[in-house]
Amino acid sequence: MGAVLVSPTDAVQDFAAFYDEWFDRVYNYARHRTGSATSADEIVSDVFTRALDSWHRFDPLEGDLRSWLFSIAFRSVADHYRSEKRRGWLTLDALFGARDAATPPGRRLEEADETGRLLAALACLDEQQREVVSLRFYGGLTNRAIGKLLDLSESNVGVILFRAVRRLRQALAGEEVGRG
Repeated sequence: MGAVLVSPTDAVQDFAAFYDEWFDRVYNYARHRTGSATSADEIVSDVFTRALDSWHRFDPLEGDLRSWLFSIAFRSVADHYRSEKRRGWLTLDALFGARDAATPPGRRLEEADETGRLLAALACLDEQQREVVSLRFYGGLTNRAIGKLLDLSESNVGVILFRAVRRLRQALAGEEVGRG
């Protein structure tokens, strides 16, 4: 049986549907990892450009589209940090990002306080825990997909995620956060 030929028009329509389905998750992941809407926009653009360039080479027998896309996103975030020569994962945009002008000043202060508490809690996590939390809650990946992406077992991802969430809860509750 010969290879199934796909017309260029069908390939473009397939990619457009794929883009529409996954844009928000990739953006949320990039925004969480960088803390910056501007950086997230640049990363998402890079991710989907890379994906489009290699769309014709994707082999569904080698893996699923979600894992393939997030492996590109993972590399794009790493490339972003290398190109910016940054060593942290937080930026000032995360702390002082644009707010809706219609939001009352009192609510903006509450949101700033909540954001500060969350950022402080996330800072208690190690880099691997932050990456797993980002991929799971902002990227929407399953433990299996995260494990494949980070070269970890699915159960190891589950343990890392469990410990990270426990540490976040402790930090947000004002408890002493220990290692592990």
